[in-house]
Amino acid sequence: MEKKFVVAREPQDLIKFFPVMKELRPHLEMESYLSIYQEAHRNDGYEIVAIEANGQVQAVMGYRLIADYVRGRHVYIDDLVVSETVRSKGLGGELLKYAEGVAKENNCDTLRLCTGIENDRGVKFYEKSGWTKRAFAYTKKITISSKKS
Repeated sequence: MEKKFVVAREPQDLIKFFPVMKELRPHLEMESYLSIYQEAHRNDGYEIVAIEANGQVQAVMGYRLIADYVRGRHVYIDDLVVSETVRSKGLGGELLKYAEGVAKENNCDTLRLCTGIENDRGVKFYEKSGWTKRAFAYTKKITISSKKS
């Protein structure tokens, strides 16, 4: 089985990656997926890389380089998903190793990500892969009122 990493460079790459990304982000529709990618790539340098085997996308990871006062310059992994049909075959670990390579190439000494508290499989996977829980992440929905003239 020929396996390779493919970085999204063309719209057709993104389209090819979409079904696997949708497994992680089921609320996404193709139009919003492409639009969000374009904005995040332009503004934050967000990238998506996939693992393909025999022409089939099996896993995807979205990441960006960021700098903040807590971790300095680091790689932040926004999205990591292995297709349900090929889980537990080491592909998630391969994507994390890829992220380590990106970090080293860009003089970053830290990788960071968040996962949902209900994601027991993900938590076990990250801990088994040498990651440490370091924080709680909070969200708050904001109601945006439309302006009336």
